[in-house]
Amino acid sequence: MKKIVFLFSVMLACGLTANAQQKKAAKPVKQEVQQTPQANADAKKIAEAAAKDVAALGKVITFTGTQQQDFMGLFEHKHRYLAQNLSNERKAILSQSIEAKINATLTPDQNAKLAKSPETMKMLIN
Repeated sequence: MKKIVFLFSVMLACGLTANAQQKKAAKPVKQEVQQTPQANADAKKIAEAAAKDVAALGKVITFTGTQQQDFMGLFEHKHRYLAQNLSNERKAILSQSIEAKINATLTPDQNAKLAKSPETMKMLIN
């Protein structure tokens, strides 16, 4: 019985020691992605549409800090998803998400100004 307990403890100790070794991570292989002219044109359209949305929002409110850059990223995200063929349900969910992010990013004064312009908000979320 003592031999079995001893062998079990030795196996357990060796097993824990073997697991404690760190493996060297393999270097990731970088693949160069060549963008097609179509992808470049799509990216340009998305950036232009996002800039248009930011300009429309800028007419209603004045940006503070990094809000302009934040909204540019948000609207690029929105237009990237809208470029895909989404169902009406997914578009509605996306609109709700965009509206929530806009309201969360703006200050209460900015939200009040935007609330006075519902057509701008409708344009921004659709």
